[in-house]
Amino acid sequence: MEEKIKKLDEATTAAQLALLDAESKLAAASNALEAAKSRLKQLSPEAQQNIQFNDTELPDLISAKMEAESECENARKRYETNEKYLMIIREKHATNC
Repeated sequence: MEEKIKKLDEATTAAQLALLDAESKLAAASNALEAAKSRLKQLSPEAQQNIQFNDTELPDLISAKMEAESECENARKRYETNEKYLMIIREKHATNC
């Protein structure tokens, strides 16, 4: 049982690190998208009318943010699931000892 707890604890720690990394990537993607939007808003009204959406970096930045959101959500679920099972196993182990 101790070995099982140790392995799950290691997996939970790894999942937590992956979550922190995913949150960092999401923040970076969000910041890049907001910066691009801000640059577009600073263009003259005439330039804004003439620019095409696909001529900007917005499609790539939106895609990157969506991927980062998905990665972050998956990492969060993995961490929460591992944490939940770790607590359950520790409780069972404590009552059996």
